[in-house]
Amino acid sequence: MRKSLREIFKTLFLVLAAVNLGISSEMLPLGILFALGFLYLHWTLEKPIPRYKKRYAYGAIIPFALWWVVTPEVENGVSPYVIFIPAWYLLFLAWLQKRSLGRGGFEAFVIFDGVAALLLGMFQAGREGTVVGVVGLLLAILSYRRPRTALYKYLLFLLLVAFFGLTSFGGWQYWKNHRHYDGRWARDYMERNRVMGFDPVVSLGSFSNNYSSKYNSQVILRVWDRNAPEYLRAAVYEKYVGKIWKLPTKSEQKLYPAYYQIDYPVFELTDSATKKESVRSVWVQSALDNFGFLFAPFGAVGVAAKNADSLDYYKTGIFAGANGKHGDWYYFVDDSLDGSVLHMDPYLNASANLQIGKIHQGFIDSVAVAMDLPKRDFLQDTLRDSLSDGLYERAVLLAIRNYFVQNFRYSLVVPGVHRGNMDPLRAFWTAKEGFCEYYATLAVLLLRHQGIQARYVTGFAHPERVDGRDYVVFRRYHSHSWVEVLWNGRWYSFDPTPPMRGGLFAMPSLWQSRWEGVKGRFARFFHLLKEGQWRRVVDDWQTATQGLLDSPWTYGLPLLLLLVILARVLLKRRKGKVQIKPDLRALKWVRSLDLAEKQLKRQGLVRKPGETVGAFVARIENAGNSLEFKNAVKALREYERERWR
Repeated sequence: MRKSLREIFKTLFLVLAAVNLGISSEMLPLGILFALGFLYLHWTLEKPIPRYKKRYAYGAIIPFALWWVVTPEVENGVSPYVIFIPAWYLLFLAWLQKRSLGRGGFEAFVIFDGVAALLLGMFQAGREGTVVGVVGLLLAILSYRRPRTALYKYLLFLLLVAFFGLTSFGGWQYWKNHRHYDGRWARDYMERNRVMGFDPVVSLGSFSNNYSSKYNSQVILRVWDRNAPEYLRAAVYEKYVGKIWKLPTKSEQKLYPAYYQIDYPVFELTDSATKKESVRSVWVQSALDNFGFLFAPFGAVGVAAKNADSLDYYKTGIFAGANGKHGDWYYFVDDSLDGSVLHMDPYLNASANLQIGKIHQGFIDSVAVAMDLPKRDFLQDTLRDSLSDGLYERAVLLAIRNYFVQNFRYSLVVPGVHRGNMDPLRAFWTAKEGFCEYYATLAVLLLRHQGIQARYVTGFAHPERVDGRDYVVFRRYHSHSWVEVLWNGRWYSFDPTPPMRGGLFAMPSLWQSRWEGVKGRFARFFHLLKEGQWRRVVDDWQTATQGLLDSPWTYGLPLLLLLVILARVLLKRRKGKVQIKPDLRALKWVRSLDLAEKQLKRQGLVRKPGETVGAFVARIENAGNSLEFKNAVKALREYERERWR
């Protein structure tokens, strides 16, 4: 049957949609395959049409979803697969509906899915793709238009498409050329997408954005370890100059991948440090920009960061330089080491850990006197030989903590900091209130003043732990600063910040906690699926199946079972077989009927289709007088009378 021009236009419209989507998504072979599928339907439309089955449409969601899971991640942008994968699915639905038109498939769904796939296929398309898209839309209009539709309606439709297209393009160009990062929108964006206080150079008080914003309860890190550390380090700063802390000027060591854990290059501090039996890896999932720092506890023997060619390892025991932004990473810890102690730093720099700065020297002298901190000479005179036990360091730490607890209070606001150019540390000492950064900074400088090596640390502390969860959560308000102190040749954590009274941050509700558990499980599932952990399961399954395939029992048992089933079937058929004897009486009357109808046919009398023998006899009983006619009629009457007895 010759195809109408309308049907040809319909097929060309779908073919163009498939080819255009293949070009724009850089999967032209798949586009050609769909185009051939639509051409095949065009030429086989008159053949028996299969019924539309919804299970094909619903079942296709699974491979398309898996396709999305295995797609590569995109840094600092929107993955084009968000557009292209739904477009391919819609194109598949259009083909499925086209295949079953009239038997569950509807033309309306064909045009809807086809136009949607065509428009989505114009994403990131060049000029040629735009032209193909416009031609496809015109073909759709011509092929699916109503008869006798006024011309102005088509023109109005084209004008609307052009208007919305130009408006979208113009808006995009305006935003791209006039975007700026000041004002409320920019501040809101920064608060939502970045954790403050972890730059290579940080100003004192930068953590306040984490506590005072409306996103302070936002989950920043998930650490998949039930025994996750209370203090998770990010950066350890060396110098305090003016109002800012600075990292060491350069890294101590450049780390390169030792091997790969699935898709993650592993960076080790020493050869084979991460392959010991006592070492385990901990997955950390980060929601926001971490400035290139890989959060890990002190003493971590290595990390694994995706998309990183190299890392900087600083003498203070931090990992940085991981391409700026990472959604997740691993750190490796040795369970055979004592986690409560920060182990000896092999790159100790005593001069930096004792530096105060001339502009703060007089201020720190007065604070040490006001706190009445113990002096090493005094303890040496009173305790004699007991200094080897670290009693001096212990006495100074206790004095600093007690003074803060008795004379200061925790507050998210430090009065006087924003008044003119007043030094924030002096404002903190005057106001006797502030938050962790101020306590840690002043404590570090005081310890250095007393001759005790100390350094300023930022990270997260005191995570949210929930019974039954395989991970702990660090929210934005868990960002924290504390101190590391060198004591008897080892580094220890010291937190001088007094506890909050009454709780400044609201605990998550029961619903929020449950919902976080659901999100965490989904994150873990897709991580295992996407990052290749499932390959280990496949390898184990393949090893097990290979052993089964090599075993003779794998083939012998099914063959034996098949022989038993065949024997039972044959035996059952033989026992149940019944000898059917022909009905001679029925054969006699069938032959009599055939002979009588042949005799009457020679005389031009034929029984009509569906006409009973009795009705046929009543119709022809006066149609002839010959002997052959009478014998035939008689035979029919006997047949009618005797056949069903």
